Amino acid sequence: MAERTCHVFLAPHYDDVALSCGGTVAQLAESGAAPLIVTIFGGLPAGPLTTFANDMHALWGVGPHDVIATRRAEERCAAEALGANTLWLDFADAIYREDRYTSDPQLFGTIDPAESSLAADISKAILAALAGLGADPASFYVPLAIGNHVDHQHVFAVGKRLAAAGHDVWAYEDFPYAGDPAWRESIDTHARAVTTGTERLEPLTLTQLKRRIDAVLCYGSQLDVIFRHQGDPAEAIRRYAQTIGHGQPAERFWRIG
Repeated sequence: MAERTCHVFLAPHYDDVALSCGGTVAQLAESGAAPLIVTIFGGLPAGPLTTFANDMHALWGVGPHDVIATRRAEERCAAEALGANTLWLDFADAIYREDRYTSDPQLFGTIDPAESSLAADISKAILAALAGLGADPASFYVPLAIGNHVDHQHVFAVGKRLAAAGHDVWAYEDFPYAGDPAWRESIDTHARAVTTGTERLEPLTLTQLKRRIDAVLCYGSQLDVIFRHQGDPAEAIRRYAQTIGHGQPAERFWRIG
């Protein structure tokens, strides 16, 4: 099978790429560069759910039997808005991994020791899936793990492993965490501490920014939760993109070495 070059965006969850760097995905699609969004923690819940998981479902307005189908339908809508292809892996979201993460402090805290090999397992699964598609990754994009969600930490660790293996890897600034005042002032310091310190600014056209916003609006089950502290989704996205671009919309990436 002939390999085809593509840019691979790794999303911890079904909305993370559209939220954080959807404009760049749209830009690549416009240029014919075939972006691929791979959702890592996209598998079905297994076993009995914790109270915390059920509470999250209630916030999303979905039940345990239709949550993944709902999230995947939203992802397909977003990918169509961006012009991207999609692939989802079967690793379980943190809230479904037994009783390891049953509160927000745990979800945004330290990775459970039982998951010490998870990044290696994910890396192998990604490369196997890409090989099965006949895809040759030109670049990988992973979350910077702003906000400290354990699933974002795992996927950042995957990015480090891919970079160590010789791949071109860039970290995107996780939104909306990056727009939170609690993180906004420390993003540069954090990024320079965990990456090579090389940053890349991608200016966006108004059309590309709109496609990012349109994609984010596909995630109807998530919007009230995601933007509960930042207000109107479209305005929050525009505000941060213009802040990054010093008045012109942009998205920023950091090279992982």
